Amino acid sequence: MASTAIGWLCLWVVYIVRCVHCSELDYGALLQNRPASPVLNAHHLDLVPPDCKWSGEGKEPSCDSLPATQRTLRSAPRIPERSELLEFYQSLRREIEVHQDASWLNPLWTAAEICIHDPGNCSRDVLNFMWRNFALVGANLLRARPTQDAVERAINLHRIALWLEPDEQTYQRLISVYTSVGRTTDAARTCQEAIAMNAANAEVLDQLGMIFHNTQKWAAAMFAFKAAHMMDPDDSLALNNLVYLRKRCADWDGIENQTAKLMTMVEKTWSLAQSEPEKAVQLQVNAHPWVFLYFPVCMVTKRVVAQMFANQQRALALVTVPTLPDMEEEAREDTDALLQEAATPAGAAAWSTGTRRIRIGFVSADFRRKATSYLIAHLFEEIDRKQIELFVYSTFPNDAKSCDWRKSMEAGAEHWVELAGMQPAQAIARIRQDKMDILLDMDGYSNEGQRLAPLFASRMAPVQMAYFVYIGTIGSQYIDYIVTDAVASPPSSAVGHVEKFLRVPHTFFPNSHARLFPPPHFGMKGVDRAGIRRALGVPPDGVILASFNKHLKMCPEQFQVWLSVLGRVPNAWLWLLRFPRDSEVYLNQLARAHGVQDRVLFSDFVDSAEANFQRLGAADLILDTTIYGAHTSAVDALWSGVGLLTCLGPNCVTKATDQASEYASEEFTSEHTLAIGADHMTARLSASMVVAAGLEDELVVTSLEEYEERAVALATNKSRMEKLRKRVAESRQARDSLFDNRAYAKKLVKGFRLAWENFLAGNRPMHIDSF
Repeated sequence: MASTAIGWLCLWVVYIVRCVHCSELDYGALLQNRPASPVLNAHHLDLVPPDCKWSGEGKEPSCDSLPATQRTLRSAPRIPERSELLEFYQSLRREIEVHQDASWLNPLWTAAEICIHDPGNCSRDVLNFMWRNFALVGANLLRARPTQDAVERAINLHRIALWLEPDEQTYQRLISVYTSVGRTTDAARTCQEAIAMNAANAEVLDQLGMIFHNTQKWAAAMFAFKAAHMMDPDDSLALNNLVYLRKRCADWDGIENQTAKLMTMVEKTWSLAQSEPEKAVQLQVNAHPWVFLYFPVCMVTKRVVAQMFANQQRALALVTVPTLPDMEEEAREDTDALLQEAATPAGAAAWSTGTRRIRIGFVSADFRRKATSYLIAHLFEEIDRKQIELFVYSTFPNDAKSCDWRKSMEAGAEHWVELAGMQPAQAIARIRQDKMDILLDMDGYSNEGQRLAPLFASRMAPVQMAYFVYIGTIGSQYIDYIVTDAVASPPSSAVGHVEKFLRVPHTFFPNSHARLFPPPHFGMKGVDRAGIRRALGVPPDGVILASFNKHLKMCPEQFQVWLSVLGRVPNAWLWLLRFPRDSEVYLNQLARAHGVQDRVLFSDFVDSAEANFQRLGAADLILDTTIYGAHTSAVDALWSGVGLLTCLGPNCVTKATDQASEYASEEFTSEHTLAIGADHMTARLSASMVVAAGLEDELVVTSLEEYEERAVALATNKSRMEKLRKRVAESRQARDSLFDNRAYAKKLVKGFRLAWENFLAGNRPMHIDSF
């Protein structure tokens, strides 16, 4: 509604300019209250059309007026200050409601078009005045009405503003508009225009870096963020993205210094937040919790980043138009009241009485052709309908390329609800209709731009959980539990989470492999393994050690171990993905320094699950990464019948990366925290899958030194390797283990019931083991 009021105000301004006004207007009074107005200070000759006549000395001109505008001005003949616009808006509420659709955007555009065709100075002033108003609400207008017409009109108005007065903020807003609608070429060109005006504009360089990032031009993005960081060393956004991209491209030389600086920014802001919150807001760090999951920092730092991000998200959700304090305060009060009411579990207890099934809902933007879909394709159908009434909410549109995995999920869900295309408020209202008991957030801080971020902050269910896709804390009080297991989340790791643990037996990581994919046949008689290897471009003989993780998950210490293994096993080869291609040059430099460059192989992605399993099966051993281990690729490897060697515990990364800064509080610096710094659940999850498969004696080690020795021992002992492959293949058929989907669903339901019974008993969330 704020955008509607601004539209009416702009129409009123243009109306004055063209003298389509009534005699009730008192310019003298208006000028006293708003002496700085460019419109009201314009020369009277610019305001008076030729056919108007003076009614007397010192009097205002009298002209015929448009009836609709005359009625509007009678309702509020004077608007002394913009801060009183709320009162004006409320007085026009009835008219605005009647003409809401027609006037949402049109007054603004119509006014601009009138002025564009009038070359007078006054029109130029009006456009400047209108632009300042539009700049405050333009993003909200586009979010409210994201039509192609609205986008084009917004772009045109930005261009008008740049024509009037080239301005860095205007360039940045226009770049954001282009980026939001996927016009990356136009966005990049606008960045170049802005940089030509001011080459030292770090914010525009940040935007250019994001454009390159979103088009997967990693090296170019890294260069842009590096330039932004040079222009402004305190720009946390540039530093965060630079460290992230350097890690993604395996450009590790000196990265520990930049990581330490980023940690210092986080710790300083968090320390201030505890004592001087206002200063902490000014030092706001642009650190994304999903990115920090890949950084070699202590889990308390990762938790703090998530907490700060959650607080920023909530604050942004409450911000309206900053120049309309009354309207902003009204919106904030309404939202605070909603959040306060929703944050009280008792408020949802009204629908929780009586003997009935527990209503459980899964919410995700991942129900499409992604790994999430094939991992849980057959989970929903295994959930006990006698205990659970199951709802699935999809926030991503079902396009023509919908895969069979999604069809399996839809068939297995009792209630499948499409939320795609809804505004957050609409989606919240829709979910509230179903009166959920337990609601699971499957996105967390992944799927940015596709997930409906404000949903869970509105507390749509008395019990809310984080589940499966985002492997880390949400950092907010509105998520009560995170579903995990005893290996991925030992009690000592609670310091890295805001949520309580709901720990299921074995592993919390689901899969539907036994239903979707017939067991691969590698290792069986009659299979031409050498021929398959040749077709894949790897040596038919020798020992193939592979890692098909993205290079973002790697760290230099672990890669050095891999190269050392190659140096000790002359007939071994290291097989990696081009993930991304930009990292090859850096990894090859390190391999060359060890004299093993010729035995490091790179392959492109394959386009089918079958080809993926065939490639995995061509390897002798899969090597896991440490800071962020294999997850989907881990379960894929074990289903392919290949062992996955993983490192579990704090000694899997050197402790130098866990040093805290001078700003760190005790929670960052305690020996306990530093000891578990590299022991986050992202690193431990693959071990939980290996344990669930019953293979931990051969495939789980607890230090980098042991990791290297075990890899060498397996690579140099063919008989031991063959026995391991046989054990891995047999584990696929074991009951109540990694690939037993039905047993997994029963354990999950038991955990849900325990959490629900805890709520009904009036208890606060607590750690729950459903063993």
